[in-house]
Amino acid sequence: MIWQPVSRDTGYWQVQIEDITLDNKKHSLCSACQVAVDTGTSQLAGPTEVIDELSKKLDLQSDCSNFKDMPVLGFMVGEHVLNLQPGDYIDKSADGCEVSLMPLDVPPPNGPLFIFGAPFLRKFYTVYDPLNKQVGFAAARHEGTPEEESALLVTKSPVVGKRVILND
Repeated sequence: MIWQPVSRDTGYWQVQIEDITLDNKKHSLCSACQVAVDTGTSQLAGPTEVIDELSKKLDLQSDCSNFKDMPVLGFMVGEHVLNLQPGDYIDKSADGCEVSLMPLDVPPPNGPLFIFGAPFLRKFYTVYDPLNKQVGFAAARHEGTPEEESALLVTKSPVVGKRVILND
């Protein structure tokens, strides 16, 4: 279980994320963003500017021709990345493919805000601790899903730009 403190007293189970990752690489799309965990939202939602930029980077073709090449979409929570596979964040039907990301602009003081809705909550077990004001995240175990596959949903955050100082 990965615990993250509630970041703002807004009435939401709201935590801070460090960034959004694609294939476990940071993309500076949403540094120090706030996220509300919401069981009543059917999609992933976020600020229009971030959703538009993320959609451009994903570049999903509406005919699903590049579905198999889509990256793992992750959210850095503390020192870990919580990952979603393409099938988790893309709606695929006979009509084609569509990214399950919804623009939602929540004004301050509660926003800007991302919402972890159903696509996220299907993959992650969440625990809400009101006494310690924190939210816990763990990979959900679904019947028929190998433990190794579930284990890939949570990874250590990538090391970015390690700086080495040499003394003369």
